[in-house]
Amino acid sequence: MPQGGGSKRGGRLKSNSLGLILLIFAVYILSLAGCRPSPVRLVPPAKVDYLDGQASFSLRGPDGAVRFRLSFCYRLENQARLELFDPLGRLQTIVWLKGELATLYLPADRVFWAGESRLITAEVFGQALPARELARILAGRWSELEVDDGWELQVDETGSVVSGKRADLSFDIKETFAPGRVPKTVLFTSRDCMVRMKLLKLHFNRPRPESVFQPSIPAGTRKLAWEEISGRWKK
Repeated sequence: MPQGGGSKRGGRLKSNSLGLILLIFAVYILSLAGCRPSPVRLVPPAKVDYLDGQASFSLRGPDGAVRFRLSFCYRLENQARLELFDPLGRLQTIVWLKGELATLYLPADRVFWAGESRLITAEVFGQALPARELARILAGRWSELEVDDGWELQVDETGSVVSGKRADLSFDIKETFAPGRVPKTVLFTSRDCMVRMKLLKLHFNRPRPESVFQPSIPAGTRKLAWEEISGRWKK
């Protein structure tokens, strides 16, 4: 009889201990849920002069698929500096855009190209996309994109822009920053290309010195024709 009573007490102790462990675990899970950070809110200012940030970038085209990390800085009057990094974080390509002109530099190969910006953007998006227009899409500058650049925009029942189209190039907004005006993930599609761009960081109106937007090519770097560098800068 005493041994049987001890067994019952041991069973009750084990049951109580298990219940206490489960209670502590539940409280811990609830505390983690309560500490979950709020969604990032991003509201563009009334006037955007500069735009900078980072994005993951995936491209699928006639020559296959490629993924890279993109660091960008735009001056919305149609200037930009783009830095492409491979999956290991190594700088792969620097592109400077200014109006209809572009300079492309491959640091590892010590080669560069200079010419019309439409050649680069058409190779990425399947159709020319001026720096100013891409910056306006990323900043949610919809009226300027529609009135000045001729994009046809579609809105949902709340009046938020969800897609746009110009000629053979279109974009769909797959995700937005809270409260919903600024795109976070954008899918660009054309006849031959599909580009998914997911913004990881985005900042407005952090001025950059003029030197950031000026091509800086080290002495001794070899200049190539477009036919020699086309496609090579994405590999």
